[in-house]
Amino acid sequence: MMKSMQKIAAMLLCVLTLCSCKDDGTPTLDSPTFPFMKVGNQWNYWLVTEEGQTEVSYKIADKTKESYFKVLLQFVEAEFPPVEHFWYADQTSFAMATDWPDSPLKLPMLKKGCKVGDRWSFDVPASPDPDDLSGTLTYEIMAVNTSVDAAGTTYSDVYKIRHTATSHAEFYADYYISLSAGMIKMEGIGYVWIDGDEGGELIYFPLEWRLKSKNF
Repeated sequence: MMKSMQKIAAMLLCVLTLCSCKDDGTPTLDSPTFPFMKVGNQWNYWLVTEEGQTEVSYKIADKTKESYFKVLLQFVEAEFPPVEHFWYADQTSFAMATDWPDSPLKLPMLKKGCKVGDRWSFDVPASPDPDDLSGTLTYEIMAVNTSVDAAGTTYSDVYKIRHTATSHAEFYADYYISLSAGMIKMEGIGYVWIDGDEGGELIYFPLEWRLKSKNF
């Protein structure tokens, strides 16, 4: 079960093979738009599937001068070392999928001042790996400044963002991002590729990340 959950988590939140995209924002001296993006911040989650649950954590380990943040994904019960990811945050946008340090490409999922119905789409080339999302990847704002309960706290500054990909028709991930606390929940339909005698198939299933605790 642990191996399958590790593959599921990596599939959903790993660094994608990204398309070319551009950030037109200009940094300012205002208060941070995404104040949860600070070195040392850590989130602990329950990763829940039909098979059960396991604990995972994200910790911001470092920041570059270009506003990319090294984030370590750790499976708490696993023996292998944390997996490195790079997120992005400046005064105008936040992205959990980037191509850093290979390139400055990123897929923003949340932008300053966004409203319900705003969406950003990116074209990602097809990959020979059936686990990779490709085609048109979209992030759409479904709700703004909504209230969500997580880990014993009510957050009222939450944006609900739906992520979809044309390569995997049944897949979606609804991210609940608090401007003060970061990702407090994710729920949707995940997938895993199962090899078989006839070439294999995609299996879809319900998936959820529940905030257990954070250190800030």
